[in-house]
Amino acid sequence: MTYRVRPAAWRVLAALVPAVALLAGSATIATAQRAGKGPLPATVDAVYRISFTALGDIGHFHFNSQVNGDTYALVADGKIDTTIFDYRGDMKSRGSVIATGTGTQPADYTYNYKQKTFLKKKKLKNVNIAFNGPAVASVTPPENLSAPYVLVTPQHLKSVLDPLSGVMALSMGNLANPCAQKLPIYDGKQRFDLVFTPKGRAGADHVCDVKLVPVSGHKPGGGAGSVVNGNIELVMRPVPNANVVIPYKVTVPTIVGTAELTSERVDITMPDQQRIALRR
Repeated sequence: MTYRVRPAAWRVLAALVPAVALLAGSATIATAQRAGKGPLPATVDAVYRISFTALGDIGHFHFNSQVNGDTYALVADGKIDTTIFDYRGDMKSRGSVIATGTGTQPADYTYNYKQKTFLKKKKLKNVNIAFNGPAVASVTPPENLSAPYVLVTPQHLKSVLDPLSGVMALSMGNLANPCAQKLPIYDGKQRFDLVFTPKGRAGADHVCDVKLVPVSGHKPGGGAGSVVNGNIELVMRPVPNANVVIPYKVTVPTIVGTAELTSERVDITMPDQQRIALRR
């Protein structure tokens, strides 16, 4: 059987990989502080394997996070490599862990990527978002959208988070029920909500449904979630020794197949240099 994969679906997969995979780093960083059960992990280093339907393994996602006092720094890179689509991307985010709101306050965010679809030109893009408190201060280069796009208003850019700081906030809620949250995300072009709802338990793991709800910066009927066929499923695994939960597996059903991100390894270093290693 031959699978024909729409370029649009690959673009959405490339967009979803960084945002969803970084949930692992964010969860290990911040839950302990909000829950009050122990010190924050000092560093987290993790690798996810990316697979897509009958194509098998097609890439990886790697991240490293560091916490110093009340400040955090996230660095990530992703790669998808097939005969019809090639993607390379890296993301960085800095900010502070706070006691109110979503629990995170970003300072700046950078996303660089390049992608090449079969028979099409290579696409390069660099985006930087600067924040002033909880609101976006500037976007470089600016997105000058016009109709038929749903325009991004100044109100849409208040109390928002970049993708990395946003997924970090997932862990700042109730440790016993991490799936009941809504996160307001702005990626430099689109403003959307990530809505998490509990789906059930699989042993000790929490299983969440995740929806991408477009707000602005997209064409009517479009947006990052437009080719997602159903809900994204997120499996979050407790790590009692670190007082945290981490996403173990993310399943993204699209209109042309199913993408999966599965944890290969997660290495956690606590402030006292205690090390916790998780393997598939």
